[in-house]
Amino acid sequence: MNLAAYLTQSTSGIGVFGAIVGGAAAAAKNYKDNQDGLVSTKDAVINTSKETAGAGLATVVSAVAAGAVGSSLALSLGTAVVVAAGAKYAWDRGMEAVDAQLSKRDMDEIDSALAD
Repeated sequence: MNLAAYLTQSTSGIGVFGAIVGGAAAAAKNYKDNQDGLVSTKDAVINTSKETAGAGLATVVSAVAAGAVGSSLALSLGTAVVVAAGAKYAWDRGMEAVDAQLSKRDMDEIDSALAD
């Protein structure tokens, strides 16, 4: 069975394919950064997970948008690029907000423990 052909038969499969490609790229970058001492193993795994999910989301949203436009190749390609970039941007900002909330909660717990 050809994995790419199998995955591209459905919209969700396209998202999985995008997650595989995006996750592999993120894993390669984070592996090098970890080996160079720039990130911890935990942070590398967390970042790779976020990038994998974000790439899958951006891929599936862009595929749906390109399919909806469906006219010329140039218009479909342009739509796919713009929508994918917008989706990934929104995903990244959302992840930053989640990280900020988790950091704030961690700091609040530390402050509370020190006050006791």
